[in-house]
Amino acid sequence: MRATLFAVLVTTLAVASPAAAETFDLQSATIAEINAAIDAGALSSEKLVELYLARIAAYDKQGPKINAVITMNPDALAQARALDAERRTQGRRSPLHGIPIVIKDLIDMAGFPTTAGFKPFGAPIPERDAPIVAKLKDAGAIVIAKVATVNWFGRDEFKTTHPIGATLNPYNLAYSPGGSSNGPGASMAAWFATVAVGTDTGGSVQNPSSNSSLVGMVATQGLVSRVGIVPRGPTHDRAGPMGRSVYDITVLLGAIAGFDAEDLDTYDGLGHFPEMKWSGELGTPDLAGRRIGVLREAMLTDRKNAEAEALFEAALDDMRKAGAAVIDVSSGVNLAEQAAGDASSVSSYEVIIAGDVYLSRLGPNRPYKTMREFIETVGRDKFTDRYLRALDYPPPDENPEFLRKYRSRKAVRALLEDLADRHDLDAFVILYRSPPAPLVEPPGYVSTVIGGNLTSTTGLPGVIVPAGYTKDNLPVGLQFVGRMFDDLRLLQVAYGYEQTSKRRRSPATTPPLPGEKFEYAPASGPRMTMR
Repeated sequence: MRATLFAVLVTTLAVASPAAAETFDLQSATIAEINAAIDAGALSSEKLVELYLARIAAYDKQGPKINAVITMNPDALAQARALDAERRTQGRRSPLHGIPIVIKDLIDMAGFPTTAGFKPFGAPIPERDAPIVAKLKDAGAIVIAKVATVNWFGRDEFKTTHPIGATLNPYNLAYSPGGSSNGPGASMAAWFATVAVGTDTGGSVQNPSSNSSLVGMVATQGLVSRVGIVPRGPTHDRAGPMGRSVYDITVLLGAIAGFDAEDLDTYDGLGHFPEMKWSGELGTPDLAGRRIGVLREAMLTDRKNAEAEALFEAALDDMRKAGAAVIDVSSGVNLAEQAAGDASSVSSYEVIIAGDVYLSRLGPNRPYKTMREFIETVGRDKFTDRYLRALDYPPPDENPEFLRKYRSRKAVRALLEDLADRHDLDAFVILYRSPPAPLVEPPGYVSTVIGGNLTSTTGLPGVIVPAGYTKDNLPVGLQFVGRMFDDLRLLQVAYGYEQTSKRRRSPATTPPLPGEKFEYAPASGPRMTMR
């Protein structure tokens, strides 16, 4: 009898007891976990913005002086308060409602200067948002800052013409976070915001993602508009999400993807555009049944790469333990050479014509009407040879070198897709650009990168995921590469690896601040839904 009464008492207490406390930790919180804390009343967008602003104040121009931020949004807190009120009365617009982000300072945001990392550009203030910024605002995201890019036009990198100078890698301050999305890379590593948007022509999203221990993605060419972004070349240019988890970049990709009549590439994306609901379709946190092809011929071997290569082999073991079939495959072509740029990159032939189109979008108050006027007014000595040579190139349709490389680009893509089909692969995997990050050598910056970039060469989708760290605490990244418009499956593979390996850790130079970690009681009722 006493045993029965004891059992009833235990059962009653279990039913009546409150749910176990949840722990919120800013350095590891995903967008889903942020929304859960807000739904429970333990956090607000206003408080979240305050936490990130405190980190920027402590670590960007003070402390380790990461030096990633160019322009702050003075209205970020007011926007957060308004979005909190809207959320309470109408529900949230999307998972990004009230979520702070940073964007690379090549991307136009109405009312804020676009510096392109080059003071002679004049920091024009666009009248219109880039379409991807408009999409982010519609989703309820808060752009709290525009962050650094490398000197986009100039020959002196970070010396005299860059508005703020070199950005440092939070993992090792003697090194660069990688370019040209160095600002988003360092900002995400130091957690200055929840997610970031970078841009990529020859690896500029993926390189800093690898060097800064992040997850970063370029989706299939044609899924994300490039309008309102200072260009290098429309054949290769892409904007892409950067963050600290596959889940977060999946949500962000769903927000920025979509058709844009101003960007003809997005016609190719019709029927394939990512959606934010993909974040709920990432699948199981393993790689059971996946077939992953190792493309060693796309990787350069060098004795300086030994640490990175050892981490790569360990990552392949992680994949096998997670249930994947890991297969060495070969196309019979030197893919490292093909992906290095000289063989298949055509952006150097497009910088002037693409720049003219961008300048026209700035309207009648733009600082320069054409790229030629820009170069001649500022002085040829301030520009890289890439721009000076391009002034004299014939149009692409009359340029045999452009046409030859453009055909090569398409041929390499077809070769890889055929290889994936023959081996029934879910994705390729590559050790991404090693050895790791280049040194920052004040007052300059060594931008030499070893290795190629299959995704930029071909337009195929790619995802970078952390693979570990060298003895100098320099991050090493893997690149998963998928077929054209097979972006969801690629994200699923990246997610399976991420969840089973869990290689990422935060840098010691930008430690947690008070108030960033707390416990709270989870919401007792249903979570707030999107309207």
